[in-house]
Order: sequence, then structure tokens, then C-alpha cells
Amino acid sequence: MLLSIFSGLLGISVFGLPYIVFYGLSVVGLIIGFMGWILIRFNTVDLVTKIVGKLGFFGNLVIVISFFPPIYHFWGTLIFGP
Repeated sequence: MLLSIFSGLLGISVFGLPYIVFYGLSVVGLIIGFMGWILIRFNTVDLVTKIVGKLGFFGNLVIVISFFPPIYHFWGTLIFGP
């Protein structure tokens, strides 16, 4: 989640498109967060680890849903204009 936010703020791009890096890192983070969430459910870990794991998973989930291209196009047009 932090990598995707920093890549968006720093303007890192692939083929001149910063959206690919931002969204790609969010999807990869969501997959890793989901695997970590499953591991946390079956193993005993500290409370801090659980909080950070859930924050990463749900943060990436929010980014992936809100920046999904059709949804992003709709709310991006409403906020930033046509």
C-alpha cells in the first residue's frame, strides 16, 4: 500500500503511464496481503502483526476497488471534470 502511494506521489511511470505502476503495486499488495491474512488466521502472532496485516490487506483492497478503471473513470470525471 505504501509503495503504491509513494509511486503515485513521486510520479514513477512505466511506458509514460504512472497508473500502471500505482495499480499494479496495489494488486500485488492485495495478493500478498490476502496470503498473509490467511496465514495469520491459522498461526498465532502478536497483536501488532495482526493489526498491520489487516491494515495492509484492507488498505490495498480499498485502493484496488476505488481505482478499478470503470469506477475510477466515473468518480474521477465527477471530481476532476471531463
